[in-house]
Amino acid sequence: MKAYVLHGPKDMRYEERPVGLVGASDALIRVRRTGICGSDVHYYSHGQIGDFVPREPFALGHEFAGEIAEIGSDVKGFSIGDRIAVDPQLPCGECRFCRSGRYNLCTNMRFFGSASCCPHIDGGFGEYVAVPARNCYLLPEGLDYGYAAMLEPLTIATHAVMRASGNGGIAGKRLLITGAGSIGQLVLLVARAYGASSIAVSDVEAFPRDFAISAGADFVFDPRNDEINSFAANDAIDVIIEVSGSPIALAQSLRLVGRGGTVVQVGTQPASVELPINLVMSKELLVVGSFRSAHVIQPALDLAASGRINLKPSISAVYPFAKFQEAMDAAVTKDRVIKIQVEQESVV
Repeated sequence: MKAYVLHGPKDMRYEERPVGLVGASDALIRVRRTGICGSDVHYYSHGQIGDFVPREPFALGHEFAGEIAEIGSDVKGFSIGDRIAVDPQLPCGECRFCRSGRYNLCTNMRFFGSASCCPHIDGGFGEYVAVPARNCYLLPEGLDYGYAAMLEPLTIATHAVMRASGNGGIAGKRLLITGAGSIGQLVLLVARAYGASSIAVSDVEAFPRDFAISAGADFVFDPRNDEINSFAANDAIDVIIEVSGSPIALAQSLRLVGRGGTVVQVGTQPASVELPINLVMSKELLVVGSFRSAHVIQPALDLAASGRINLKPSISAVYPFAKFQEAMDAAVTKDRVIKIQVEQESVV
């Protein structure tokens, strides 16, 4: 099969790759739609993301959906031609975190389209991907491949909103989302669907702030302006979900959130961050992390299929597979972009 393979920073090559072996419990997915994630952009632009440095060429792309082209002999509940979304996480199922149900914290996690494990596992920037059937989810009637390829980032957002439940959940709460990229916009949609009473969004760029208003935000702010401080006066913010990964935004979140409030950290921060940590004590804040997702795929699918959230506006552009480089360039420049996807109409 053909795939776009990362060889180094800004070195993506269209070349032959072996089709993964389809075991008795696996399904071979003919990829139809793949989203370009911020992590894909980091790998492409810098040759790594955080501590994950590729040791060998591999195909990126963990936000993918498609149809079943082949199924293993032990697979039940699926048929060739079924339209499916894929959970890209491959937990071991044996460590104490997997056994306790927190499989997103698996100590032996493997992941499609990521250098987090070695050998790396090719992702959805190719024509086919062999995946365990347990990672496949049938698409509800009427849910197209574009929506299905948004499932993975939607689960990240859903998990983040659910991580705010330590102080009673998001319903009726006043929420601030810091960072209005694709994940921040999805957090906005999920939080609205789950009953947040008011939602504010902050970002240093004007386009994502304007987009957030169109997506249902009640207020938007440039975090560099004093207006956001006035908004947060008198403990006006119950929950902050920090998505940007900016140390400045995290420190600001601890200052802005009301007493007894919750800060959920989603964005990846630098290894060392200076924080006004005494505020956690003096305001009795609950500060929690949110990493990948667990047990939220079906709720996320239900949200998308029910119409309670509208994912379509977040898909900024869809490029044919043959114009993959143009798609990646658009994702890198981020010019009025929320999510870029690549489409494969037919593969033989």
